[in-house]
Amino acid sequence: MNSSRHFDFIIAGAGAAGLSLIWNFLSADELKEKSILLADRVLKPVRDKTWCFWDDKQHKFGDLIFHSWESLEVRALGAIFSEKLNDYRYHCVKSDDYAEKILEIARKSPNVTLLETDIQEFGYEDGRAVMRSSEGLFTAGHIFQSALRPPGFQKLKLDVSLLQHFTGWHIHTNEPVFDPAKATFMDFDVPQGNGVTFVYVLPFNRHEALVEYTLFSEELITDEEYEIGLKNYIDERLGLSSGQYAITYTEKGVIPMEDRRYPAQYCRRVWNVGTMGGLTKPSTGYTFTRIQQHSAEITRALVQGAQPSSRAMSPYRFRVYDMMLLYNLHRHPDTSIRIFHDLFLKNRFDRILQFLEEKTRFHQELKIMSSVPWLPFFRAIYKMKHRIFTGA
Repeated sequence: MNSSRHFDFIIAGAGAAGLSLIWNFLSADELKEKSILLADRVLKPVRDKTWCFWDDKQHKFGDLIFHSWESLEVRALGAIFSEKLNDYRYHCVKSDDYAEKILEIARKSPNVTLLETDIQEFGYEDGRAVMRSSEGLFTAGHIFQSALRPPGFQKLKLDVSLLQHFTGWHIHTNEPVFDPAKATFMDFDVPQGNGVTFVYVLPFNRHEALVEYTLFSEELITDEEYEIGLKNYIDERLGLSSGQYAITYTEKGVIPMEDRRYPAQYCRRVWNVGTMGGLTKPSTGYTFTRIQQHSAEITRALVQGAQPSSRAMSPYRFRVYDMMLLYNLHRHPDTSIRIFHDLFLKNRFDRILQFLEEKTRFHQELKIMSSVPWLPFFRAIYKMKHRIFTGA
C-alpha cells in the first residue's frame, strides 16, 4: 500500500465533532508530528447552523463566540419566567465562523491532509483502521468518525425515538425591538398541534435576531408549516408585520432525541464521535459542549499513549432522567409543558442549566425532581423499567 495513504489519525467528517477534534489535536504539542487526514464530502465553511451552549469558563475559541446573553426568558402556560444568570452565560457560535477558522489552521499545518471524498465504509485489517471512500482506501492507527451509522445500529435497544426539528430565520427589523442581553430560551405558548412545540429568540443587537421554530415529534412537518409558525410568532409575539422585517438567511436542522445507547466504536480502532458517538443529549438535543469535552478526553488519552475511553457520555442516573423525560415528551406532550413550567417556576435558571449539563449532585437532583409533577415520572419509570433496571 502506498505510504501516503496511511496516517496516524483519520478524522472522517468535518462537522462540529471532526473540527473540534482536529483543533484539539493541533493544539497538543505532543501530537504536532502526527500525520492527520481530515476527510468529508465538502471541506468549506457553510452558514447553515448556529450552535448554542452555556458555560462558566473561558474557551480557547472565545473569539468565535458570536454573541452571549446574561439573561434568559421562558414562557409556558401563560407564565413568563425571566432571570439574570449568575454562574453561566448562554453563548452561540456560527458554524461557518467555526469551520473557517479551524480549516484555515488545518491547511497551514504541514502534518494535515485535507480530502474531499464520499466516505463509504470503515473496517479493521492487518492491525490498521481502514476507511474506504470514493477516492480509494486509506488506513490509520485510529479513525474518528461522525459520518456513518455504526454496524448493527437498527438492532440497538430503542423504546423512544423523537426528532428535534426546526427552521430558523435570521431577521433584520426596521425598528429597534430586541434586547441583546436577553434570549428567549423556550416559549411554549404557541400552538401545540404537532407535538411539543416552542420558539426561541436569540437577539444579536437591537435590530437583528434568530427566531427558531422547534418541535419534538416523530415526524417532520412541511416547509409551509414552519413558515406559518414563524410568521405567526413574529407577528403576534414580536408585533412585526411582514413589511417591518427582512429575512437575511434561513437555517434548518434535525437532531435525534432517543434512548438508543450508541456504541463508542464502529469497529476495532474506529471510534464514533459527535452524534454518531451518542454525544447528543437525548432529552434536550444539545451537543456542542459534550463534543468539546469528548474531544479533549480523546486528545488527553492519545497524548498519554492510551486508548480513548469507551464509557458512556452520561452517567447512569442521567440516562434514567433522560429516558423519563423522553417518555413524557413522546407520550404526554401536554404534561411535558407542565413539567417545564414547574421546573422554571421553582428552580433557579443556573441550577437548571447545571442539571442539564449533568454537573449537579444527587441531592440537588432530588430537589429538582421534587419541584415538578411526580406522577408522570413514576409512570415513566414503570413503562421503561425493562430499560432502567437493566442498565438503561
